Amino acid sequence: MLKGRKLKAAILFSDIRGFTTLSSQISPVRLVRQLNRYLNDMVEVILDAGGTVDKFIGDAVMAEFGCPVSEGEKTDAMNAIRAALGMRKALHQLREEWRQEERIPLFNGIGINYGELIAGDIGSQRRREYAVIGDAVNVASRVEGLTKKFGTDILITDSLYQVVKDEVEVIPVGEEEVRGRSGTVKLYSLIGWKGESPQLYQQVQRDLQEFLQEKESE
Repeated sequence: MLKGRKLKAAILFSDIRGFTTLSSQISPVRLVRQLNRYLNDMVEVILDAGGTVDKFIGDAVMAEFGCPVSEGEKTDAMNAIRAALGMRKALHQLREEWRQEERIPLFNGIGINYGELIAGDIGSQRRREYAVIGDAVNVASRVEGLTKKFGTDILITDSLYQVVKDEVEVIPVGEEEVRGRSGTVKLYSLIGWKGESPQLYQQVQRDLQEFLQEKESE
C-alpha cells in the first residue's frame, strides 16, 4: 500500500451548507464546539458503517468504503449507503437538539461515487499521508457540490446505484457534466432503503428547502 496500488471503492464527500456564513454569525469558541460535535457524530456513523475516514478538509469529510481493505463490491457500496443514511439521521437529531438550545442548525450535502482509484503513501519527504487519487475521487467531490444545485442532501452516481439498486429507493435527477472529465454522470437523489418509510427523507428535504430559502432572502 505504501508504494501505491489500484483498487475499487466507494468514495464519500460531505460538506456543511453555508458554513462560511455561519462562521461570521457566532463566536469562534461556539463555532469550533459545534463543528467538533458535528464532525464527531458524522465520523462515528462512518466508522460504524465500516468506512475509513480519509481526511477533514475544513468542515468537509472525505471517507472511503473498500479502501484500504475491501469487503466485496456489494458490501462496500452498501456500507457507503448505510453511512450516508446514518449521517442524515444523526444530523437531523443534532438539529433538533440545537433548535432547543437556540443554536443555528446545520445542513450538509453528501456525494458518493463508486469506481477505480489509486491509493498509496503520498506527500513530501517531510510530510506524507495515506491518500487516494483518481477520476473516481474527483467525481465524488464534484457530485457532493451538485447537491446544492439540486437542493437535496444525498446524491449518488449511477456506478454506485447499479450495485445497490435492488436495495434502495432513489429519484433520478438527470445527467450532469462534471468539471475535470469528459462526458456526463447520471445522478440519483437517495431516498432510503426499499420498504422503509420515506418520512425522514421528506422531513429533511422540507427543512433543507426552508433553510435554503432563508439564505436566499438574507
